[in-house]
Amino acid sequence: MRIGLVFNPNSGKLENDRGLMKALASKLQGTHLYCTGSTHFHLKEYFDLEVVGSELILNDYRDTVYAGEVLSETDLVISIGGDGTASDIVAGMRMIGRLAPVAGLALGTANCGPFIVLRSVSDIFEFDFLNIEPIWVTGLDVFEEKYVGSAFNDIVISETLISTVGLETCTIDASDFFYKNKRTPREPKSIASAESRLEINGEEVSPQFQPAQIIISPFSEDMKSLYAYRAINGLFCWLPYSLCNSAMIVSSRPIITMLEPGETISAEIKQFILASADTVRLSGFNAFCVIDGNPRVDLSASKGIEVKTNGRAGLGVKRRDEE
Repeated sequence: MRIGLVFNPNSGKLENDRGLMKALASKLQGTHLYCTGSTHFHLKEYFDLEVVGSELILNDYRDTVYAGEVLSETDLVISIGGDGTASDIVAGMRMIGRLAPVAGLALGTANCGPFIVLRSVSDIFEFDFLNIEPIWVTGLDVFEEKYVGSAFNDIVISETLISTVGLETCTIDASDFFYKNKRTPREPKSIASAESRLEINGEEVSPQFQPAQIIISPFSEDMKSLYAYRAINGLFCWLPYSLCNSAMIVSSRPIITMLEPGETISAEIKQFILASADTVRLSGFNAFCVIDGNPRVDLSASKGIEVKTNGRAGLGVKRRDEE
């Protein structure tokens, strides 16, 4: 059993949850693990690690994507980070055309994605790392001129994203995070421009109002069932009864942002349920394409992106509660 290890030093709650990482080191004691130079630099005191691939360290998301490429030949990759860390690992695997199962240790901001299977010390010690059951994971593939990455929680078209600064969760500037790897708190604004265009299968579906955020999410069958009989969800209450496995919402005010307790919120929204064959195209927005919490495409400097649902976007592992 060849196990790869990928560590993201920029994950949201790393210092707060370092105990989980120490528990993992105890569980894997004596196990020979593979990693790239970045993970070895940060974790060599905890694990028996063999470095594979280049030892170059860039100190940003490219280290994680590269680790996915190199470790795609292993039997299991353990992602120590958040949802975005796991997504970047899968992106690296997809770029090289070879997938390995990914099991995530929750050290990020949200930790709500399908790859996160280790959330507590007990999860770590009860998990059988040598006998895993891989499962296909539905995601949203993003293409610019070529494949960019896959989202397994959501794609957010926004100027901002939610991240952790110190131990505080806050709204930060996507541009500073993307270009400078810097978390700068800021409030979101409208993302529309005169050139903004939103299409589904070549047909423009832009709303009459000025959008502040666009969110596209994949849905597993379990997730779809949560919307059954709840008409308050609008069109999404039809998801459990359809073959569609993704949806999109366009909002006149930011949805993914921090709010004050008791704050009253109102917004104009437009909802779409997307079939597997549908292609969403976005261009001309003053915003970033944020994939599972990570800005990946600056749409103000891009000709546009396309988003497609993929029922086999990545490989995860079955959790104990899914057995």
